[in-house]
Amino acid sequence: MATDIFEYATRNKIRFASARGELSIEQLWDVPLRSKDDFNLNTVAQTVNRAMKAASEESFVETARTALHVKLETTLEIVKHVIGVRLAEEEAAKKRAENKADKERLLAILAEKQAGKLSELSEKELQKRIAALEP
Repeated sequence: MATDIFEYATRNKIRFASARGELSIEQLWDVPLRSKDDFNLNTVAQTVNRAMKAASEESFVETARTALHVKLETTLEIVKHVIGVRLAEEEAAKKRAENKADKERLLAILAEKQAGKLSELSEKELQKRIAALEP
């Protein structure tokens, strides 16, 4: 499905309205998920969603999907796909950072335990180990 919507978008030269002008699909990947101004993926999705709702209100009698409906639905699906991928990447980066912090804590605890075991060795055992390390 994802390749179908991207093929449709590229063949129909779909652009995405943003606070900084129209964006191509490639540029959409560079838009932040969140921002303090209105230049973010959420605002892009909301803009498309509003346009889709406005297009749906054109007629209550004619229920057939027009080319505009297809275009807007595809546009929204693309933005939602990009948001989903970016959220997954964000979550993966967060998990990697948490794992790294956990590993560092565990290594510090391990170093303390190893140092504790070394401090329990007798003077004779320590000298023997030091001598073994010298060439």
